[in-house]
Amino acid sequence: MIDIVPTLLEATGIPAPVTIDGIAQKPIEGVSLAYTFDKAKADAPSPHRTQYFEMMGVQGIYNDGWMLSAIPQRAPWDLAGNAVPNPASAFKFELYDVKNDWTQMNDLAAANATKVQEMRDLMFGEFAKYQVLPLDASAATRLASPRPSVTAGRREFTYTMPVAHLAESVAPSLLNTSYTITADVDVPQGGGEGVVVTYGGRYGGYGLYLLKGKPVFLWNVLGIGMVRWEGGEALAPGKHTLKFDFKYDGLGFATLAFNSVSGIGQSGTGTLTVDGKAVATKKMERTVPIILPIDETFDIGEDSGTPLDDRDYQVPFAFTGKVNKVTVALDPPKLTAEDEKKLMDGVRLARDAK
Repeated sequence: MIDIVPTLLEATGIPAPVTIDGIAQKPIEGVSLAYTFDKAKADAPSPHRTQYFEMMGVQGIYNDGWMLSAIPQRAPWDLAGNAVPNPASAFKFELYDVKNDWTQMNDLAAANATKVQEMRDLMFGEFAKYQVLPLDASAATRLASPRPSVTAGRREFTYTMPVAHLAESVAPSLLNTSYTITADVDVPQGGGEGVVVTYGGRYGGYGLYLLKGKPVFLWNVLGIGMVRWEGGEALAPGKHTLKFDFKYDGLGFATLAFNSVSGIGQSGTGTLTVDGKAVATKKMERTVPIILPIDETFDIGEDSGTPLDDRDYQVPFAFTGKVNKVTVALDPPKLTAEDEKKLMDGVRLARDAK
């Protein structure tokens, strides 16, 4: 992907911006692939001689036909804790001659210690140049790390018109937190049907909708199970306020800062109300801990992805009435001094056990 932007800029003749809204832009890294558009240059050597790779501590570097890879020495399911004692050394290094072994079947590291060291030095030089350091080979803690986002730090989101195709990165996250969803709707004559608000689909997500006129809130737990709240009566025509209030029992994402997953994926109790009257209350024994499907979207007034439950509806299942307003209010857990002490004690015990 690092080569795509310079390719597009060269192909379209658009110069790279020096500033945007008065903010100086960093140089665009990567090498344009536009030279490959010329058939006469089909066999020309690539000008992209060096490229580093890094994701959750998995490292690699390509240089002039050689590929060095480094994999953390930890089990894939080891989500919490220090992934490696020393990120600079606790890796298995593999060396491949991709000019002659493009499938990377033959690891040449053991017989080429000098080349391995040369490639390692080059890789860490690239890491320093492109702000990869310090290395972080953890899993859950890195997934949960705050990133620049239009939703970061916000506790309330209000929508006053239908929306569709909002990506996970710009949608309110209901994971590991208490929350309240409130929707003001108009039910038409003859009864209402369709999605009020949803995120996710067949492989995980949640939604508030009317099914045969009855209000339903559904959590699809990553395709493994369903937790359902449903009113017993169809809504009469006219204005109604639907609310789903969820009280989370865990300590939330904050425990990951102490190398503990104890705060995530815990239970909670949800209550569905219509016009201030509770119509369904149920405990959710396990919640989604880390992430919902990123190929699904946040929608109001329809479902633009896959259905949460094929037995209930097929997309887009557009709301037949009018959604006037949807408010999502988040109330994330806060660690007390006692919570922090217990978590720190756990860190010390884990350290002493090694």
